[in-house]
Amino acid sequence: MGCLFHKGRQNASVTGKEDAKLKEYSWDKRNAVNLKDYTVENTEDGEVLKMPGSVNGQQFVIQNCKNTCIYIFDHANTVTVDDCINCKIILAAVKGSVFLRDCKECVCVIACGQFRTRDCRKMDIFLCCATQPIIEASSSIHFGCYQLFYTDLEEHFQQAGLSVFNNNWSSIHDFTPIEGENNWCLFPDTIRIQDYISLPASEELQRMNTSLLEEKSVVPHTWGPHKTPTGESCLVAFFSDGQQVQRAKAFINSLKIENPDCLLLMSKEIQMQQAGAEHVFKTNSYNSVVQRGLVVGLQCSGPNCIQSCQKVAVRIATGFEVFTAVWFIAY
Repeated sequence: MGCLFHKGRQNASVTGKEDAKLKEYSWDKRNAVNLKDYTVENTEDGEVLKMPGSVNGQQFVIQNCKNTCIYIFDHANTVTVDDCINCKIILAAVKGSVFLRDCKECVCVIACGQFRTRDCRKMDIFLCCATQPIIEASSSIHFGCYQLFYTDLEEHFQQAGLSVFNNNWSSIHDFTPIEGENNWCLFPDTIRIQDYISLPASEELQRMNTSLLEEKSVVPHTWGPHKTPTGESCLVAFFSDGQQVQRAKAFINSLKIENPDCLLLMSKEIQMQQAGAEHVFKTNSYNSVVQRGLVVGLQCSGPNCIQSCQKVAVRIATGFEVFTAVWFIAY
């Protein structure tokens, strides 16, 4: 059925718009992505090194590799790792999910928003994960805390939307548990990540100050809630004032020197609501403060923990403008 008053399209020569350009849209201007640049596959006894800027937030695929070292020193969107055997993999900062499928005897250093394995076995994972890690139909999976540093890593965390303080590496959920058996475990306190994976001898990496040492890691080493050393426990909170992240990091480093037996069990960086603040701090005095922005919380435990934390906090606060941004709760 036509339109009674339809005039039809006028000829361009009549309208005088013969040279008019078609309207361009943003999706017409996007550069074509070469998927091969973001894929490592069918590699055996090799080494693959991706430097900062080479991935730049794209999706990445690793598949069908054997006896290969793969280092992604950049931020990515999501990463899938399929059918890899005896590989060593570093994924510096992944915004979304990292999914390992049908892999065995691999060592991985991974920071991501979500982590999952399926049909994997004999895997050693050093993890920083913003959410609860999940394993499914997997066995002999060992977990430890992520440790990595290079010059651009903190910026890559920010670009991936990750916080160095939000790490649930030890809170594993097993979708397919077997009664009487453990499909996963946490590494003992004595292990060193350097005994499981090493960095390539590259001048580029040396210029980036790349390191696997715990004391240099962008992500603070946490022991997890399962670790309950004898002694006191306390929560130290750093309220938002533009320097809370720097103060929290300075606090962690100073506490290691002040009292090595006082351990950092967990860390969080969250936006607190008034109800949550009242529940944690047992007062409404901080309701206005928590609305300023993100709060960094550190759960510490060990002998003389409270006194040590108070002492370090006073020392740290003298170097910053706002001393009231540090708060304690002992338990």
